[in-house]
Amino acid sequence: MVIMKKLIILCAICLSWASVHAQEREIRMPDEPVRRTNIAEVDRGYWCSIELGGGSTTMEGMKNVAMAGVAFTNGYRFNQYLKVGAGIGVLYYPNNSNVRATKHHLAMPLFVNARGNILSDEIRRVVPYWSVNVGTTLPDGLFLTPGVGLRIGEQRSAFLIGINYTFRHLKAQPERTEDYSGVMLKLGYEF
Repeated sequence: MVIMKKLIILCAICLSWASVHAQEREIRMPDEPVRRTNIAEVDRGYWCSIELGGGSTTMEGMKNVAMAGVAFTNGYRFNQYLKVGAGIGVLYYPNNSNVRATKHHLAMPLFVNARGNILSDEIRRVVPYWSVNVGTTLPDGLFLTPGVGLRIGEQRSAFLIGINYTFRHLKAQPERTEDYSGVMLKLGYEF
C-alpha cells in the first residue's frame, strides 16, 4: 500500500510537471506566405500604348492625302471597360503638296483618348475594343477619330489591331481650312 501511495504521488508530480511544462512551451506557426501583386491582375492604375497607323482621306471629288504616323498614349485605367489618357504623336503626309497649304510633311497630333473593352478580357485572349481620340494636329487643326479593333493578349499586355475613321481639319491650298475624312489602320501594343 505504501508503494501504491508513492506511485500515485509520483504520477501526480509527473502530470503536474508535464502540464506546467506544456504551458511554457512556445509553439511557432509557419509564417504567412508573402503575396506579390501581379500587374496583369490589377484592374486599376496606369496604362499606356504605342500605335503605328497609316491610311488616307476618302473625299469624293477632292484631292486625297495619304498619312502615316505613330502615337504614344498614357493615362489611367478605371477598369477594363474604361481607360482615359492623353497622347502625342507624329503624323507624316507623303503627298503633302497636293492638299495641304504647307511645305512641311510632318504634323504633331495632341489628343485625349478614351477606350475600353466591349467584352470582358478575364477569360478571353482576344477581345474587341472601342477607342476615341479628340484633339488637334499642329499646325492643321482639330480632329476626331473613333475606332474599333481587337486586343490580343493578356489583361495588361496586349497587341492591338484596329480601324479608325478620322474627321480632321487641314489647312488646304489656297490658304483655307478644309474638312477631310479618312480611314486609318492602326497596329500597336498596350500595357
